[in-house]
Amino acid sequence: MKLFFEQHADSLTVYQLPSYSPDFNPIEYLWRKVKMLATHNQYFPKFEQLIASVEVALQHFAQRADEVKRSFRAY
Repeated sequence: MKLFFEQHADSLTVYQLPSYSPDFNPIEYLWRKVKMLATHNQYFPKFEQLIASVEVALQHFAQRADEVKRSFRAY
């Protein structure tokens, strides 16, 4: 790869990004909203209750496409 970049340096711009960068991954904005709606400050004694809460949150956003689009606009 280094050789390729050297040969094409005039037409390429390389940006070093961290290995995980939620700021550059727009789905993270939606996941943050799902977590706030479904799991934030809540205790689930059974795993099935956690699953049910997340499913309710996902259905909430499935019915609100405009809200999802707005969260990606920040990206």
